[in-house]
Amino acid sequence: MLVSSLGLTEGDVMTLNSDFDLQDQDVSAFRIRLRTWIGENIAHLTPASSTEDSRRETNQQMYDAGLLGLTWPKELGGRGLSSAHQTVWNDEMRDYQWSLPYSAVTVGICAPTVRDFGTPEQQTRHIPRMLRGDERWTQLLSEPGAGSDLASVSTTATLDGDAYVITGQKVWTSLAVESDLALALVRTSREERRHNGLSMVVVDLKAPGVEIRPLREITGETNFNEVFLDGVRVSPDSILGEVGGGWAVLIAMLTHERLALGAGTTGSRMDADVFDSLVKLSQERGIIDEPHVSGALLDLYIEQRILDLNGIRIRRAIETSNPKGPLGSFVKVGTGSAAEAAARVSALVAGKATMAWSAEDAAAQEAAHLMLSFPMASIAGGTTEIQKNAIAERLLGLPRGS
Repeated sequence: MLVSSLGLTEGDVMTLNSDFDLQDQDVSAFRIRLRTWIGENIAHLTPASSTEDSRRETNQQMYDAGLLGLTWPKELGGRGLSSAHQTVWNDEMRDYQWSLPYSAVTVGICAPTVRDFGTPEQQTRHIPRMLRGDERWTQLLSEPGAGSDLASVSTTATLDGDAYVITGQKVWTSLAVESDLALALVRTSREERRHNGLSMVVVDLKAPGVEIRPLREITGETNFNEVFLDGVRVSPDSILGEVGGGWAVLIAMLTHERLALGAGTTGSRMDADVFDSLVKLSQERGIIDEPHVSGALLDLYIEQRILDLNGIRIRRAIETSNPKGPLGSFVKVGTGSAAEAAARVSALVAGKATMAWSAEDAAAQEAAHLMLSFPMASIAGGTTEIQKNAIAERLLGLPRGS
């Protein structure tokens, strides 16, 4: 919409993708097959008709059709395709993200962590089910007394006969109510302090002793939760990685989290929906041609497009190597910046409607929601300040505290 209103063509924009093999014959055939499947299965649906059950069912159908788990190896239930296929998937599904469950935590964070540290049995038992949507996962990391300083977690897992008994409290757990399993950071040794003595364990969230309490956010939603673990018993083979090796698992998990949030490794592209809604609202209010509005929208488009292209490059890096260091932090900073920019444009376009709106004005409600929710993008998964420190120290080689 904005592209044409600014005198550009889709061809001008698509040249940005010329280095990413999107015109490969196999990739082009995949685009046609995906577009056909969308037309036959979800194009006639609406967001209003979407439910948790319908989203999970669509996920399963799409997986069974060979259209999910694209870049995962076949032996783990994936399709063994390239990052270019994932980029095409992101493009074609951008208007239909609402039809699938939010998969960044399960597929983008937990599944790669199980791949990296799980036993062959853990990998084959869980990863195909995660990709298909049969299992939804979350992370049990932060605690009331251990937010960014996760080395201070106090939730314990004590060996009692043939099981570990987990006791403690976790907070700010994403989508816990909808999840089946979780990766929990626990302390398996009281004698070790800080990073030592931590282990990562798979917890069944339906097990006796697990209580989940939703937390009401400023938006009115309950995406985050408190999770209480009162004598929850798990088998020793639920440990992911080595006993006492939880810190290494955590660091890898956080890298996957930051990559998933910004690189589109799961196909999540909520920024496209946000941008389109702001363009639509500008058109409805008759201000799309005002220079300060069209200029702000163009700046936002450019920032989000840069984020998209960086995501493509990062998916390429993931495909050809195992990226380490601050790459995830780099992506996370960009994601937070784009969210803040979207909130600023929302305030410009919607004006006072971001503070007080009519119940019938869906576009204004969406703009207000964006204003209220954007800080989460710079906090969840590690604050922007923490990410900048990581970039400064690990990429630029600056001394701590400089």
